[in-house]
Amino acid sequence: MSADAVIHAVDLLGTSSFAVSGALRAIDRRPDFVGMLILASSTAVGGGVLRDVVLKRDILFLHDFAYPLVILLSVIVVFLFPIHLMRRERLFRYFDAIGLGVFSASTAAVTWHTPGVNPLSVLFVATATGCAGGVVRDLLIEKPSLVLTNELYVTPAILGAAALMVAESVGASYLLAFAIAMILTTVLRILAIHYDWRLPRILAMQPATTDEQLIKEKP
Repeated sequence: MSADAVIHAVDLLGTSSFAVSGALRAIDRRPDFVGMLILASSTAVGGGVLRDVVLKRDILFLHDFAYPLVILLSVIVVFLFPIHLMRRERLFRYFDAIGLGVFSASTAAVTWHTPGVNPLSVLFVATATGCAGGVVRDLLIEKPSLVLTNELYVTPAILGAAALMVAESVGASYLLAFAIAMILTTVLRILAIHYDWRLPRILAMQPATTDEQLIKEKP
């Protein structure tokens, strides 16, 4: 099996993972099947569409029947067996972690081999693509986005994309570098969920005292 075929198969896995995460995220709202399918589809294709638009490629979702089929099957499973998906908040995050790893790694691999693209742009595009589906999902359902919460979410995608470029620079094959980036991003994100790893936060700042307030405070 060629490297492109392997990456395509893994890309479908990431699409399915994001579809499941979107469907699980919708359970609290008790939607009908169509509502769940809309949210799952937006989550699953958001990153891929952004990747293809930015890199000026054909949008795979529109040309490859496997993508909508995988999304449909994923939503059917969640819709038919919601009771069996216990502890769905953590389960949702694990599926989201897989989607993040797949899409950020696949985008980094393609972008790195695009002529004229610098390493910093690879990091930016890979991270944005990996996070896009989750951001769309959370906006649609009006829930706090994982990207903006105090969680280790974006950092694993950045490290994974950087690892891909380093691996290829030292002689690793295209497929091996892709696997390293995907696994590193996914594992770091899952460990962050399990151990509650977080980056330092900006401390709350007291509002500056204005001249008008000083005048009012004078006896």
